[in-house]
Amino acid sequence: MTNVQNAPKVRGRVKKKMAWFLAQCKPNAERVALKNLENQNFNVFLPLQKLTKRKSQTFQSPLRPLFPGYIFVEIDFVKGDWQKINNTRGVVRLIRFGTFPCPVPHFVMQSLFASCDEAFIFHQGEMLKAGDEVQVTQGPLSGFAAKIADIGTDNRVYLLLEIMGQTSTIKIHRNHLLKLT
Repeated sequence: MTNVQNAPKVRGRVKKKMAWFLAQCKPNAERVALKNLENQNFNVFLPLQKLTKRKSQTFQSPLRPLFPGYIFVEIDFVKGDWQKINNTRGVVRLIRFGTFPCPVPHFVMQSLFASCDEAFIFHQGEMLKAGDEVQVTQGPLSGFAAKIADIGTDNRVYLLLEIMGQTSTIKIHRNHLLKLT
């Protein structure tokens, strides 16, 4: 999958009169909306996540939108060009409360940018500690729940995994885990 987002345009860019807004997309049309909005010279941001799924005898890790059905668009609200976004192919409308679209708070966008790598793939940023319950999100153990036994300095986490009545210790990368509440 090629990502058409332009990293220098999007990452960490802040202008006083520019703000990020949330646009609702048509079903499974986030990438179509992304491409069409970029063709209109809008800065767009589509955070992705990698989830491993078992299909038959193999494991697949497709990239999927972190927020299915939504895409972030940077708009100069004063200029008034936000209305043409609603007529863009792949977009249903800008999310709004009342008459006008509502900007996404700046700290939310900065947190999202900080949690994504250069390919706009989201990585879990929560602090994990021994004793936490987690779920494995990638690899052959995808979907299994486990308890953290220890955390190494190399982003490796040691899990206590119960399989068929026996507890085993496995080592896995921190980015392949999702903390359970």
